[in-house]
Amino acid sequence: MSQGLPREGTRRLSIGLGSLAVIGCTIAYILIIELHGPPYWFGWWVVMAVNLAASFLLGRLLAPLLEWIIAGYQVHPETQR
Repeated sequence: MSQGLPREGTRRLSIGLGSLAVIGCTIAYILIIELHGPPYWFGWWVVMAVNLAASFLLGRLLAPLLEWIIAGYQVHPETQR
């Protein structure tokens, strides 16, 4: 539970951001492979797979930052006039 927001929302946000990161990275890989052809060395496939996994984790790390921003826009009863 970050910034006083519900725990379920935090989980959903982190999974959603991680999924969006993987989708974006996959689309970029598809475009690169279509334009330049498949990698000449098999190890690049492994590097791309590791990069996709890392993009999911890095996307999930953005959830607390986004929640911090969202919490800043919430109206608190004690500050409301």
